Amino acid sequence: MIARRHQVALALTVVLTAAAACQSQDHRPGERPGRPAPAGARGFTLVASGDILPHTTVIDRARFDGGGVAYDFRPMLAGIAPVVSRADVALCHMETVYGANGDYTGYPAFKSPPEIAAALAATGYDGCSTASNHSLDDGAAGVQRTLDALDAAGVRHAGTARTEAEGNSVTLLRAGPARVAHLAYTYDTNG
Repeated sequence: MIARRHQVALALTVVLTAAAACQSQDHRPGERPGRPAPAGARGFTLVASGDILPHTTVIDRARFDGGGVAYDFRPMLAGIAPVVSRADVALCHMETVYGANGDYTGYPAFKSPPEIAAALAATGYDGCSTASNHSLDDGAAGVQRTLDALDAAGVRHAGTARTEAEGNSVTLLRAGPARVAHLAYTYDTNG
């Protein structure tokens, strides 16, 4: 039941994003309906999607798609890749931390396979927020593994940090001539 709701939510996100992209083609970047665009103005496209939240059934499917010996999340994300990859900036929310050595779990304390980071990069995501109520499901080690895997995949991140200095820095992304600050916060960490 939960997986079906997430599939519906994902499909709805894709449809709404595609509709917004189609609508944006009716206007020049920086133009507001009824007003001309300022001289030299250039807009950018932003795709922002919600929770990447691998429950046990999603992890099992990724293992199946990986031939039973690896975890491949790319087939599950293939349907949104055309929308995500065309955006100037594409952000997701990585709800869970990554586990290690096959120790992957779903609800209530999530530890996802780190291979999801490479799948997010292949889909076209530039960054992910990592601050959530599940950020500390596997303590500091889970945060470390998650950020290391995102870094290795070339996916920027905001919300959790390995050090105080990293936590005090702001993640800046380029969107043409614009710089976009990516900030992320959570209200709770499940105790």
